[in-house]
Amino acid sequence: MSTKKFQWNEGLVMDTFGLKKVYAKDIPILVDWISANEDLSDLDLVFLEKLRAKAEIKIEAWNEEELKMHYLSYIIGFANYNDDDENYNVYFERPITAEVEGHKISVIVDLMIAQGVLEYIKKPYFCFHEYKRAKKNNDDPIAQVLLAMLAARENNKNNKPVYGAYIIGRNWYFMVLENKNFAVSEPFSCTGKEDLYSIISILRKFKTIIKTQLL
Repeated sequence: MSTKKFQWNEGLVMDTFGLKKVYAKDIPILVDWISANEDLSDLDLVFLEKLRAKAEIKIEAWNEEELKMHYLSYIIGFANYNDDDENYNVYFERPITAEVEGHKISVIVDLMIAQGVLEYIKKPYFCFHEYKRAKKNNDDPIAQVLLAMLAARENNKNNKPVYGAYIIGRNWYFMVLENKNFAVSEPFSCTGKEDLYSIISILRKFKTIIKTQLL
């Protein structure tokens, strides 16, 4: 087993684990996921507009914890992941570890949607990282999400796709790892009305994906 301390970046993860980055259109399940268009009620729209307007003014000034407390936690709650469904729980700041192809992976995941019992995480389905500033080699969000996805798939003991996302500033990117291929969506700006509605729809649709494709 490799014990070398890597400064992981996207290219190194790809090279180490033989991954290939493809266009989003080449992974149909990603296209289907990000095409979600859920109906939103008038009350939904009022709440989202208040959240969006606050973020438009303040998001660039928030640090990671402020982004999580002032925005991300509300988005996840609004997507109805706190409805006590036995098929998934939402976990914040949880470690995920695995040995993958001779390399030990250990990552702290900012947000994870997983099947679990209380603090015990059984099957991670979705790994999410948030970053305030632009991508850097030693703090690369794509690399961190890919590592978490690889560890999740290894722990799940199946070859089903793993889903993920990351934020840089106001932009959300959604990802799928399928076999050795992965793709990243175009950005969705959480301070744009239509993009914010899409983000909510994508997150809500993932609950259906869990029940119909991942269980």
